[in-house]
Amino acid sequence: MVTPGRFDYLIYVNCREISHIANLSAADLITNTFQDIDGPILDVILVYPEKLLFILDGFPELQHPVGNLEEDLSANPQEQKPVETLLHSFVRKKLFPESSLLITARPATMKKLYSLLKQTIQAEMIWFTNAEKRAYFLSQFSGANAAMRVFYELRQNQSLDIMSSLSIISWMICSVLQSQEDGDRSLMRSLQTMTDVYLFYFSKCLKTLTGISVWKGQSCLWGLCSLAAEGLQNQQVLFEVRDLRRHGIGVYDINCTFLNYFLKKSEGSVNVYTFLHFSFQEFLTAVFYALKNDGSWMFFDQVGKTWQEIFQQYGKGFSSLTIQFLFGLLRKGKGKAVETTFGRKVSPGLREELLKWTEKEIKDKYSMLQIEPMDLFNCLYEIQEEEYAEKIIGDLQSIILFQPIYTKMDILAMSFCVKSSHSHLSVSLKCQHLIGFEEEEQVSAFMIPVFTLNQSFKLCNLPVSRLHLLCQALHNPCCKIKDLKLYRCLISPASCGALAAVLSTSQWLTDLEFRETKLEASALKFLCEGLKDPNCKLQKLKLCASFPPESSEVVCNYLASVLICNPNLTELDLSENPLGDTGVKYLCEGLRHSNCKVEKLEGHRSTASL
Repeated sequence: MVTPGRFDYLIYVNCREISHIANLSAADLITNTFQDIDGPILDVILVYPEKLLFILDGFPELQHPVGNLEEDLSANPQEQKPVETLLHSFVRKKLFPESSLLITARPATMKKLYSLLKQTIQAEMIWFTNAEKRAYFLSQFSGANAAMRVFYELRQNQSLDIMSSLSIISWMICSVLQSQEDGDRSLMRSLQTMTDVYLFYFSKCLKTLTGISVWKGQSCLWGLCSLAAEGLQNQQVLFEVRDLRRHGIGVYDINCTFLNYFLKKSEGSVNVYTFLHFSFQEFLTAVFYALKNDGSWMFFDQVGKTWQEIFQQYGKGFSSLTIQFLFGLLRKGKGKAVETTFGRKVSPGLREELLKWTEKEIKDKYSMLQIEPMDLFNCLYEIQEEEYAEKIIGDLQSIILFQPIYTKMDILAMSFCVKSSHSHLSVSLKCQHLIGFEEEEQVSAFMIPVFTLNQSFKLCNLPVSRLHLLCQALHNPCCKIKDLKLYRCLISPASCGALAAVLSTSQWLTDLEFRETKLEASALKFLCEGLKDPNCKLQKLKLCASFPPESSEVVCNYLASVLICNPNLTELDLSENPLGDTGVKYLCEGLRHSNCKVEKLEGHRSTASL
């Protein structure tokens, strides 16, 4: 929270707007902000630099990953530097080190920033809650009944419901569904991926053409594709009229209304345009590469880079939304929809080329941790081919997911991939912040189901939780994950209930570890019910620094019953937990029972072989 009165001056920097400028100084940014103030404004505001707040909005949407730029960074506010260097001088606290920064960026960019930021305090607000989404739909339709009909139909599609928590997805859905055509709402139920949604939007926009041919509208889309690709290649998001004309787009002719679905005038500029949303530029770039080898493609020679070079431009590659869209466009059965919308066939052989190249990248780089698994999962989710996902995941022996933040979309993609793992995988997940589950868990706190020892857990009857999607994947008979480690995860009783349902059915999960993951006594009770199920195959359980002192007695009592009921459990690790004398007494009673098969026990200070 920002304390009232903490800042005297706020300097807003739109990173997209300044990306086309060759060189810039911090003094230029400040004087541009305070153009109406006479006098040496820089001298005035620098009297108390700790009272300055710089807002870097959209950082940095088109920049390369940071290289060895440390020696090029500047501490002089008057020194002109390339925009990329200037922005990183702010982030690295070379410029105005006493000031504060507020940075907005997309998740993929934020991952790159973590290595640069010092004393990061982050609050992400990229997701609609269900209440906010509902209010947004009501604001976009002329009548409440129409809005709620679309809203509730959307809720029937789990993938689309998750994706529409992104404001741009909700905006696109509302924009194209206001006509209330039954066929459109029926098609909406089939949308599973981001690529599906963007194709749906562009196809619907094409159908709004009146007075001109579909071919002319498609010609406009072809021009937008090459414009987007050239812009991405040259790190450009602002386009002058001559840029549009060079790609066959006339902004003053009859196509202008059609263009409003995709382009907008840049703020403060008369003849400068930008895409309505940066993801439009990324999607159209992916379309450009998917269709580039079509013999009748126009303007293809204006984009020199190959898709592999665009991929490498993003450093870790798979994090690029353009690459994820390319995977989605090359999905089996998607070619017809692409051709209908853009009037061109998908390049033959490109799908196989991309998949073979991906396999090579995985084998070459995954062992060196140059590929973030979640980015790869998002690509595999877009192509929606379980057989191919199984092949890729089969090449991995372990999956380590230690990003500080994951979204609900990330967990959906991960779940799609791991459910296809036919190899014996080890999965390590550190999820201090899972964005998008808070509202469901607040509701589920009031609807935790009650289970008895003789009642089987059913995942479908459990309330949605942070681990619900992952547990759905683990519940799949084809999923052969044998080792699951959860580090510093915020796990609710509902999440433990979902895990218990997995434990009672999975034939493959044998090792489960919680480390520095605080579990309430009620959560551990659910977990223990799953561990006591006759079908539970778990052999190793680690609860390291996972329950508070005040819960130790009741938790040890639950665990003692597990020791008696579970004949497969051979190792129990309770290190870094204050067990207490009574807790130890309960455990000893369980260990002495004839049914107990535990061979190794680790406690607060010691390890014992039994």
